[in-house]
Amino acid sequence: MRPLENIRILDLSRLLPGPYATLLLADLGAEVIKVESPGVGDYLRMLPPFIQDAQGADVGATFALINRNKQSVALNYRNKRGKEIFLRLVREADVVVESFRAGAAEKWGIGYAALRAINPRLVYCSLSGYGQTGAYKDRAGHDLNYIALAGLLAANGEPERAPIPPAVQIADLSGAMLAAMAILAALLGRAQTGEGQYLDMSLFEGALAWAGTIIGGTHAAGAPVVRGKMQLNGGMACYNVYETRDGEYLTLAAIEPHFWATFCQTVERPDLLPRQQDMAAIPQVAAIFKTRTRAEWLALFEKRDACIEPVRDFAQLLDDPHVQDRGLVANIGGVRQIGNVFAFADKTYTPAPRQGEHTRAVLQRLGMSAAELSELEQAGVIKILN
Repeated sequence: MRPLENIRILDLSRLLPGPYATLLLADLGAEVIKVESPGVGDYLRMLPPFIQDAQGADVGATFALINRNKQSVALNYRNKRGKEIFLRLVREADVVVESFRAGAAEKWGIGYAALRAINPRLVYCSLSGYGQTGAYKDRAGHDLNYIALAGLLAANGEPERAPIPPAVQIADLSGAMLAAMAILAALLGRAQTGEGQYLDMSLFEGALAWAGTIIGGTHAAGAPVVRGKMQLNGGMACYNVYETRDGEYLTLAAIEPHFWATFCQTVERPDLLPRQQDMAAIPQVAAIFKTRTRAEWLALFEKRDACIEPVRDFAQLLDDPHVQDRGLVANIGGVRQIGNVFAFADKTYTPAPRQGEHTRAVLQRLGMSAAELSELEQAGVIKILN
């Protein structure tokens, strides 16, 4: 299935959040056209680590991974002639995604009001750091800032030590996923009303939505968030990370009493049974795990349900048998990666586009002649990759 086939998205966003949102939609079958300013374009192309694309040129690995299944049109939409071309593209589009600071799109004449006037069915998504309104709307920011303000960073790390930045960009990715969900909902609504709508989405609110799973409980309990001592981030013996004899690590997540009972019975420590949620019992459980190697523990619990799994690094992930069995690994343009995660969707792929790779084809679809395209390229309005 390609559920979003015949849905055309103009993606003006750069870096991680917006392109990740449109990646999800592209994996569901939408036609995603990256509209990039000629020259630099999406900055993510230039950020290391680098890999080689199908033509042997260096490209940022993250760019390649989150821009598969997309097209690239290099068009200066801030230029008068370029904006005219962009507006022609908008007439045939279903969705526009932008990630500029609040008010920037309006300043350039490509905000929602201007685009709705020529395409009332358009779904327009602004994905910014703090949203289009509010006290912080004009602030610059990145993921670390958003999760700091949302309270998530304060909860991440060990007790009595500085907070630790997470390995993945929580606000960027949660905000992107919420934006993709909002776009799908707006398209569903349009099918019923015939009208598009404006979506004001923010990365800060993506982090805040996730923080809500903690905030409610802590306020209800009247207890502060203590880094490394909360129930699910280091405060319980039954739910923690433990080192094994060979210096490897295992996760124990025996939250349910029967899983904890299985663990206690297997290690022959019935005295620990009533101490499942006791933080003071963590050193005793840690001493138990230090008595065997990781492989020995995994063999011991292979046929026992106690929610014990190894801590692995990314180098091992793509060869995991379950990941392989689920068809989650793809080789796209010679790069192994996590592919389309939608099990019901068509899993065909095209590599991330080179800048301007599809300029000619997309603009010819608007009826522009070869001579006109050549003149626009010479004027710096567009870039055509030959």
